[in-house]
Amino acid sequence: MTAPLPLPESFALTFRGYDREQVDERIDELLAEIRLLTADRDAAVAEAEHLARRLERARADHAELSARTDRLCRTPADPAAVGDRVRHLLELAHGEADEIVATARERAAAIVREAEEAAQQRIADARAQAYRTVDDARRRADRLAAIERRTADRLREIDAFLADAEGLLGEHTPLRAVA
Repeated sequence: MTAPLPLPESFALTFRGYDREQVDERIDELLAEIRLLTADRDAAVAEAEHLARRLERARADHAELSARTDRLCRTPADPAAVGDRVRHLLELAHGEADEIVATARERAAAIVREAEEAAQQRIADARAQAYRTVDDARRRADRLAAIERRTADRLREIDAFLADAEGLLGEHTPLRAVA
């Protein structure tokens, strides 16, 4: 899990500044949304990992069954040593066994393919969600940074205006001490 982008907890108050409650509320909303998106992404990654583990188990089961089938098929009864009727029954049994083995192998291969496809899709979905989350967070951070820059520019303009105003007041009207 990656940590969400750090956002300032609060901003300094200045003369004619921003509405502190409104900005703090918006930052809290954005942080909550980032936490939610991060949790969704983490859940998708966990699901993909779970599917990958199931796929590995299915592969292991498939390998074990294939090994058992091969072991059983290597030691067939010798049809030449038995009578015609038993030979015929053994040939039928071998034919059925071959069909069962072929069907089982096809089904196992289909299960493995489906599990691989599902795992790949989950992983792709999790990655896409993670990229979207990061992109959204970056865009929001950029917007907040732009707002902060505009606010700082505006404050500098106000400070310059106030300094000019104080200079003008100082030139034309003597300042009196207030008791």
